[in-house]
Amino acid sequence: MKLIIMRHGQASWSAPSDQERPLTETGQQEVLSTASKLTHLGISRVFASPYLRAQQSGRILAETLDCTLETLGCITPDDDPMAVISELPTQGNIALASHMPLVGSLTGLLCEGVGNQGPGFMTGNAAVLEMELPGPGLATWVEMIKP
Repeated sequence: MKLIIMRHGQASWSAPSDQERPLTETGQQEVLSTASKLTHLGISRVFASPYLRAQQSGRILAETLDCTLETLGCITPDDDPMAVISELPTQGNIALASHMPLVGSLTGLLCEGVGNQGPGFMTGNAAVLEMELPGPGLATWVEMIKP
């Protein structure tokens, strides 16, 4: 299965709370650019954090990839990457629209078995991973897609 781990696009700082920060126009373009580079991967489901900027990023991804969007409550910025792994489907190619530091720590845990380290993600970046089943150290890094 392929797993795409994507950081949301650039978000505005003008919002009543962190959860309500919307994507900027630049952020929308970042996500659209990255999503257009993922169309050949056969993604069937997109999961997004409940935070507004991730929901907006997930919607752009799902529309571009012509697949469904679902909310996954355990992929907010400071969630535990082990908890995320237990929630991931074990079949099909999927994408996650989430946040730093979770996207970095989840990628590190899946590829290297180390959850507190991993690559840095700029806004709109997406890591493409390949694995049979999700688990610590079981994924192979394929590439980083940038807007």
